[in-house]
Amino acid sequence: MSDVKKILVGVDLLQAVQERDSRFSPPVEQAIKQALWLGGKAGAEVTFLAAVETAETELQASVAGEELAKRIEDFGETALRELVERAGQAGVKAQSRLVSGKGWVELTHEAVRGAYDLAIVGTRGMGAVGQFLFGSTAMKLLHNCPAPVWVAKPAAQPAPQRLLVASDLSSVSDAALRLAIQIGSLAGASVDLVHVFVSPFARLWDAGLLEARQEEKHHARALADARTRLEQQVARAAGGQAPAHVKPEVIEGVGHADVYLLELVKNRQIDLLVMGTMARGGIPGVFIGNTAERLLVQAGCSMLAVKPADFKCPL
Repeated sequence: MSDVKKILVGVDLLQAVQERDSRFSPPVEQAIKQALWLGGKAGAEVTFLAAVETAETELQASVAGEELAKRIEDFGETALRELVERAGQAGVKAQSRLVSGKGWVELTHEAVRGAYDLAIVGTRGMGAVGQFLFGSTAMKLLHNCPAPVWVAKPAAQPAPQRLLVASDLSSVSDAALRLAIQIGSLAGASVDLVHVFVSPFARLWDAGLLEARQEEKHHARALADARTRLEQQVARAAGGQAPAHVKPEVIEGVGHADVYLLELVKNRQIDLLVMGTMARGGIPGVFIGNTAERLLVQAGCSMLAVKPADFKCPL
């Protein structure tokens, strides 16, 4: 049985309102499709939430704030009502909320108040320097939302067929793998569990503090330990024997894990990258970053990021 019983979907009304078009942007439409697919498979309830923020500079450039606010409100109520009807036709119980405020703030507040199991959003992209420095809705949710965040990028179908779980062998990776196993089972998809092993002794050998034989011995022992721990992680996440659709693998690497994960995403045609994140908040977190944040910008697939159990929402 799936642990996902309540799904929160962020609905961005901006593009549709500006272009006077009833269609959502491709990433938002993908988020909606994924939520309806997962809601139907898991028997989960879906909440569509749209936030109206008239103070955005890009909105003020086209029409007066009051006129735009009225247009967004009218369009939003209609669009959300149609989404609830669309969900009902798919056999998914759904509700909607139209609120005032910043999208990422309202989504985070709702995720906390409603104790959601998963939040799904699309992303407008991270191309502009301003968006990179101050963060898109997706990036800010990675920093602040306590629920797992699924960032949807356009794809041919809502159900992922190939999942990649990046593990650092920590407890948050256990949680990420557990969620990936559930999604993989519902989708009939394969789940590649990968730990990028970087020898902790290589630098000591480079610095002349270890002999070659010592380095080789310690390296082999640490590598074997990593493989054992990865197998144990699968057993914990699956509640026993490893499912047939989960394939654990330790990859020996040098440097950052990002490089290897990006290659795997591309070469294996991954649909959904799943991983844990520490999600530091504030300016230092933006500049220092972590693997999940960097991959959100660079990976061509959707991403599902899971917070540690002790994560405290900064809002």
